Amino acid sequence: MKRSLFTPIFILFSALWSFAQVKHSTIQGKIKDLANQEALVGVNVHIENSSPIIGATTDTEGKFLLKDVPFGRYTLVISYVGYKKKKIHEVLAVTEKPLSLEVQLERNPIELEGITVESSFSKAPGNTMATLSGRSFTIEESSRFAGGLSDPSRVVYNFAGVTFSSPQDNGVIVRGNSPTSVLWKVNGLDVMGASHFGGGNMAGAGLISIYSAQVLRSTDFFTGAFPAEYTNATSGVFDINFRKGDKERHHFTSKLGIIGVDLGAEGPIGKEQESSYLVNYRHGFIGYIGKLSGGVEPHFQDLSFNLNFPTKNWGDFSFWGMGGLSSNVKPYKKYQKKEKDGKLKKEKFREYENDFLDKDIQFGMGATGLNHYLSLGENAHLNTVVGCTKNYYDNDVQFFEDKEEKSNDGKLFDYKKQRDVTESFSASTHLYSQLGKRITNRTGVQADYLTIEALSWASPDPKQLMEEQYELSGKTYSLRAYSQFGIELSRGLKLNVGLATTRFGKNDEAIWEPRLGLKWQVFPFMDLSLAFGEHSKREDLKTYFYLNPKTGLPNELNLSKAKHYVGALNFRLGEHARFTAEVYYQDLYDIPVIEGTTYSFANYTQLWKLNGPISNKGTGINKGVDLTLERSMNNGWYYLLSCSLYDSEYTDAQGKIHNTLFDRRFMSTLTFGKEFVVKGKNLLGFNANVSYLGGIRRTPYLEQESLAAKKVILDETRLYEEQADPELWVNFGVTYKINKKNSVRTWGFDFQNATLTAQKRGYAYNVRNQAIDVDEVLFILPNFYYKIEF
Repeated sequence: MKRSLFTPIFILFSALWSFAQVKHSTIQGKIKDLANQEALVGVNVHIENSSPIIGATTDTEGKFLLKDVPFGRYTLVISYVGYKKKKIHEVLAVTEKPLSLEVQLERNPIELEGITVESSFSKAPGNTMATLSGRSFTIEESSRFAGGLSDPSRVVYNFAGVTFSSPQDNGVIVRGNSPTSVLWKVNGLDVMGASHFGGGNMAGAGLISIYSAQVLRSTDFFTGAFPAEYTNATSGVFDINFRKGDKERHHFTSKLGIIGVDLGAEGPIGKEQESSYLVNYRHGFIGYIGKLSGGVEPHFQDLSFNLNFPTKNWGDFSFWGMGGLSSNVKPYKKYQKKEKDGKLKKEKFREYENDFLDKDIQFGMGATGLNHYLSLGENAHLNTVVGCTKNYYDNDVQFFEDKEEKSNDGKLFDYKKQRDVTESFSASTHLYSQLGKRITNRTGVQADYLTIEALSWASPDPKQLMEEQYELSGKTYSLRAYSQFGIELSRGLKLNVGLATTRFGKNDEAIWEPRLGLKWQVFPFMDLSLAFGEHSKREDLKTYFYLNPKTGLPNELNLSKAKHYVGALNFRLGEHARFTAEVYYQDLYDIPVIEGTTYSFANYTQLWKLNGPISNKGTGINKGVDLTLERSMNNGWYYLLSCSLYDSEYTDAQGKIHNTLFDRRFMSTLTFGKEFVVKGKNLLGFNANVSYLGGIRRTPYLEQESLAAKKVILDETRLYEEQADPELWVNFGVTYKINKKNSVRTWGFDFQNATLTAQKRGYAYNVRNQAIDVDEVLFILPNFYYKIEF
């Protein structure tokens, strides 16, 4: 039956591909020197395996133009004497308006006659100081991967060593570490909590990123032993950059779907100065859907922009920003009954504590920065950024006391009030230098001024007056500096060595962090890499202002720290595929723990109540192996298979070893897709991913104590000892791009959690049945949308 259905579909697509009239597009771009960002003249650019060859050379401004390019995806080959050859995979040429690219070439320090030196794997990070455990992905990949919601946070779930805590959050768990240990940089500025509904379920996580994928240029992502310029992180790094608007023509984008509307515009401000603008606005619809259904009402909206102003003598300036507002209103559950023919058919009761809670949660986040780029001659450039960020979280919860079980009449009592407002003002600059043919250097400094205001009030039991958990405010500073060298020891052998230092004002602690990486191209098809790094990070800022209940003074805490040891073996399997195996060991120390408890900040989710003094006695170990088999999009199809086996443990204040909250033990994901050219100019795409993960960690409960107290009492001596059943998650998407003369129109459908998997995250007390039930969360997000670009 399956065969008979598939055969006519295959014949139809083959016929359309073979006999339809082929239309054409153009690809244009600009090629620059990585060191000084100057335009390169005479660079050869051509489409790989094109016949006849479609190619061009750059002009005096470093620009190139490829004409008469048939619609589809291609690999661009870029070569220039004295520079490493570069390949750009998955370039999508669609409409008859030009596709614009901006490419930086790295100088080749070792020139041998007759030998062509290529850049590393085409999806390697743009940061040339990275040795391993890193890759880049584009706006197009963010939009294409099924279940990604065009969110970089969710896209990385496809990569080895990376998973999520819960499907409704975009928190990134890297090699068994908490999402709070990941550093986010946007246009060179450290950015905190850039997600809608950030911190609602877990600190460092939200529903979806505040910026739209439409404004992104590229994203570098690292999972360990990263370069010295990345500090204040112990697990992973996102290095995100906004793209520049088109300097020659105005373009507009409109996307309308179930999730919401996404509107964008870009174009020149002044063609003579090559200034440009890029702006994007989004407004969510899912809150209105929730309100109509009488359920949770998650509303959100955001705005992102990037304004660029090049000058002839004073360098290039860009002013950018992003900000978002979101709210999550959840009314207490109403008693409902359904009747048919005068007979009772179904009743819905309030059963769990959450059903009696009336919540009003408000979120907000904003960041803005001014960047300046200045070329300092042939071999150096200076990048400077000043900016600020602000985050707030406000949660008001009331408890509903009903008059009777089947009544929706009753009273609301104040139950919880939580507020957290964090600000940072930052300035940083770095100098990139080419020190001779074989040595490059990147040196920089950064200063941050940090403030926090937070409070937490809670009622010990429903209908009782709320009690203060804490109320605090404070300010401090952080100073950071680094210097990193990239040294080409010989052809195919590169050393990356660096040193970073951090001084945190609150504890007056100074830290030195060495970084070391060695990459050896053993054969043209095989690389061997080794890396080591010491890393540190701040915990949630309010942690350092909590008062020790024994002394009444703030706890004396150091920064959390980790040592990373990583080895990698990378095989190139032809022009478009690779296999990578990485082995890692992370030694965590100086981890904050709460004295007298089993709690460790290695499992940090949220902390609204303090049960004892905090110290740095905690440690932890993460170890494992990550495997990746990847084929870039070529001839209409791609795949990415990632597998990880790992172990994540921590020690508490008493020195007892536990599994961490994020220790799933294994994860595997297959991501794949196929595109068909229809009518010679349209693209029909199918994308899917399938993930099979070890179950989430849970703490067993004390049955008799829980039934007596009429609430779940966890056995904290066995913290995270249980593991739920393995989880199977399937996401899929279908897109159809219709190419007109001056526009691209896309119909799409993206379905997250097609298997209707419910995550068994813990336990809940059933008030009505007076029993302990498994707490299951079912998160489904189908999104049907229409998008037009013109």
